Amino acid sequence: MPQPDRLHTVTRKGVPVTYGRQASWGTGEPSSAAHTGEALPAEVPLVGRHAEIAHLRALRAQVRSGRGASVMFEGESGIGKTTLLDAAARACRAEGFLVVRGAAASEQEAAFPLFRSCQRPEDPAWGAGFSGLFQEGPDAAGTGWEFSAAEQILAQVDGWCERVSVALLLDDVHWADSCDLAALCQLQQLVPQIPLLIAAAARSTAQSAAMAAARRSLGERGMAVVPVPALTEEEVAQLLTRHLGARPSAALLERMSAAAGNPLFVTEMVTALADSLRIADGVADIQAPRPGVRDEEMPGSRRTVTEIRDPAGEAALPRPLKDAILRRLTDLPPDTRDVLDVAAVMGAQVTLSDLSVVTGTGVMGVWEAVRAAVDVGLLSDTGDHLTFRHDLVHQALLENLSADTRTALRLQAGNRLARAGAPPAQIAGYLRRARSPIDSRTVDSMLDTAAAMTHQAPALAADVLGRALTTLSGDDDRRGPLSVHAAEAHLRAGEPAEAEKTAREALGNSPAPSIGSQLRWLLAQSEYRQGRLNEAAQEAQAALACPGTQDPARFHAFAAQCHFLLGRPAAGEHARRAVAAGEAAGDAYCTAHGTSMLAALQLNALRPAEALELTDQALMLLGNQEIQADLQMAPHFVRGLALTELDRGAEAHLAFDRGLHACDRGANIFLTWYHVGKANLHFNEGRWDDALAETSAGLETIDHLGLSQALHSQAALIAVHRGDLDTYADLVEQPDDTLGGTHCAFLRLWARALTREARGRPDQALDLLFNAWQQGVNSMSQPFLYRMGPDIARLAAAEADQDKLRRLTHALETLDTTGASTDVHAVLLLCRGMQSADAQEVLQAAEAFSRTGRVLYEAYSREAAAQLLAADGRTTTARAALQAALTLYERLDAAWDAGRAEQRMAAAGIRVRRRAPRGPRTGWDALTQTERAIVAHVAQGCSNPDVGARLFLSPRTVQFHLSTIFTKLGVSSRVELAVSARQHGANDADNPAGTPR
Repeated sequence: MPQPDRLHTVTRKGVPVTYGRQASWGTGEPSSAAHTGEALPAEVPLVGRHAEIAHLRALRAQVRSGRGASVMFEGESGIGKTTLLDAAARACRAEGFLVVRGAAASEQEAAFPLFRSCQRPEDPAWGAGFSGLFQEGPDAAGTGWEFSAAEQILAQVDGWCERVSVALLLDDVHWADSCDLAALCQLQQLVPQIPLLIAAAARSTAQSAAMAAARRSLGERGMAVVPVPALTEEEVAQLLTRHLGARPSAALLERMSAAAGNPLFVTEMVTALADSLRIADGVADIQAPRPGVRDEEMPGSRRTVTEIRDPAGEAALPRPLKDAILRRLTDLPPDTRDVLDVAAVMGAQVTLSDLSVVTGTGVMGVWEAVRAAVDVGLLSDTGDHLTFRHDLVHQALLENLSADTRTALRLQAGNRLARAGAPPAQIAGYLRRARSPIDSRTVDSMLDTAAAMTHQAPALAADVLGRALTTLSGDDDRRGPLSVHAAEAHLRAGEPAEAEKTAREALGNSPAPSIGSQLRWLLAQSEYRQGRLNEAAQEAQAALACPGTQDPARFHAFAAQCHFLLGRPAAGEHARRAVAAGEAAGDAYCTAHGTSMLAALQLNALRPAEALELTDQALMLLGNQEIQADLQMAPHFVRGLALTELDRGAEAHLAFDRGLHACDRGANIFLTWYHVGKANLHFNEGRWDDALAETSAGLETIDHLGLSQALHSQAALIAVHRGDLDTYADLVEQPDDTLGGTHCAFLRLWARALTREARGRPDQALDLLFNAWQQGVNSMSQPFLYRMGPDIARLAAAEADQDKLRRLTHALETLDTTGASTDVHAVLLLCRGMQSADAQEVLQAAEAFSRTGRVLYEAYSREAAAQLLAADGRTTTARAALQAALTLYERLDAAWDAGRAEQRMAAAGIRVRRRAPRGPRTGWDALTQTERAIVAHVAQGCSNPDVGARLFLSPRTVQFHLSTIFTKLGVSSRVELAVSARQHGANDADNPAGTPR
């Protein structure tokens, strides 16, 4: 009878691996190839994953047709998520996709660990991937740099998709940080418009709050979440048959039940049992345990499956799996095992040189030690790094070390690498994970690297610098400088409350004047970031009152900004002092900041010409300087508003666009303000669809100063004019008491009043608007209330309230004497004509509004003129005026206004020929001028950033326009859009040379 063969070959994830006296871990590990750039093994059908593979196949077909798709695979570690991404990578490459792949790591030293890890595309012609997007400078982090980097990620992907279908494969997303997740959510919004496949993988357990929120957001935006289930008993048997080349016996299947259907656990456990398996007559069976070995000690025994907690608080590996992994180490040389322990503590990926420094062994000596681990497949040598083949291997090695040993090794790593001049962020990572007191010598070395550490990895720096402070006495000279760095790190890490606490504690120790000045600046900044502008202004003023305060121009400029945002007159005095102090110190930036504040104050006094002159002075002083992160200004925003008031719309658009471009470079506290400015300008010009696109784009930004409510109010105002009283019914009844509401609350009140009128309560609408006018007409914070004048006059006339009409007209006459703007004068003409029942003066207002492009107000004027003419018995002229008003309302799609005008004129006996049906809602003829221009450029192969650059729009605005275009044309991809454009001759007839304004 022939003896059964001893098992020498098994297969891991479909890859044959031969085991000899010193067994190989698996030199063809697919997941390592995915992360290291090695050639992937030949594709092998996956056991039990037919549905997932079919899902990926359908998504690839959809992307090849030009319409993007996305999926998130979720499951426990080892369930096969990475293997599915491997399969996706192979199939995408075979089908001509550009494949970009990355994976987040548990040890993070800087923002965007997931996107930082993305390899450069295999073809150098595609550039360096995302690696060039994260060169943050010392003045960039912590104030929106992350948002700008995310925008650049979108632009990079969009650019690739211009030329080829792209597969972005992202593993271990559960370890991504909030920056990664925000960028991924923004990419998901872009997916329907470009040939992009996003296939992501994440653990289904122990997800962070940020990950859970991102998962919900991704799902709402169309990403399918596909759970990867455990294998059934039948599928486990198939997997074992493939691995062993023989059917598993009932006893072997029973032993494998400890793996709970996890394919990686199955393969690792069967590998550990290699010496105990026999194959006979096509059946693989497990032999009896060796003498003296109890059955429960055998790898894979169900009785040893226990769930413990690892030192980090997460569920540790099942005991059989950890035993199986550690068993692979038994034949390794002692030096190799020691180096592996150090490598595991240092992270999932280390360099040979760092290992040499930490172990105190020469590079060649370390290489000799780790070569055995590479040979058996524990480590992968990628040339730049040594990487653990799987995070489970890394975790098992860590769990095998005591907590004290891990701490000691991490301290050793941090201290030795610091002395060797390693990157500060790397040192901070080791010190944070050590979680032990920081000695005096380490504090000295930290002071030398604290600034760089704070800029490179603020969250890490905040943690270790804070721990270092706890080891210093109150009179230690190092405490003040260390507190400055710690407070700044907290600010950059998005922890202003912690920054405030750190700064206050340090100030309580009476630091030197120079340190105190820095701490007071950080304290004011921390309160500003928490939205407590009143306290921030008080801190700035307190700093100015302290002897020896450095840089008074900076504190005055900051105080001016706080008071301006709060709508307080004190802004003017601080702005003037900022200019004077800046000029005395030769500080052009602070001088420009103060001048810009003075320009904003002139604008609030409705003196746009003076505001424009001061803004131009500020921009000249600013020159080529970038906007500073901790003292931002928005001169282009003020300039855009001034130009709007001066009826120079094209220049106003350009000013807003320049401001948006400056925000995209990182300093973007005022980013949402620019979208508000553009949306309002579009509204005034009667381009309401463009206003709504700008509103949607603005709502996708980081709203530092509370302008999102103003954007909602602008959208609500358009909705009620178009007869939609339900979408914003709840919102318009809520007050806008945000910081942005200090300047834009009139938009919410305006929308509320018109909603009341549309619901049959014009008296309430008149009271709301007139009271707001009376309370705010002389306010410094809301100078543009005159824009409500036409509605107040219209309602007052309808309610026969001559007193309100008279008082409104008188106030406008006073305002008009300042030469405020062309629009103010036109509003005055309308109100005065309605008060005196002078149809000719009202028609003069209509002509004035026509010249300035104020479509809605021109329509109001012609409607009012029609009523006055009808009352005077001039029916023919009244009918013509009404027809003109209705034509303008039709252009705006202002259905409610058109219906109101028809109804009131019908009551006066004036009827016109039934209005032509509204223009088509769908099809090519439904596109606006801006939408047609976008289609033309997209049909030429332009990405969203390219289209935005050509049409002076932000990429976000282009994205929202495209969503509307897809709906109107009934297309689902840019490919279909290009075909539709060619069919309608868009490239010839509708391709403007410049902006479609």
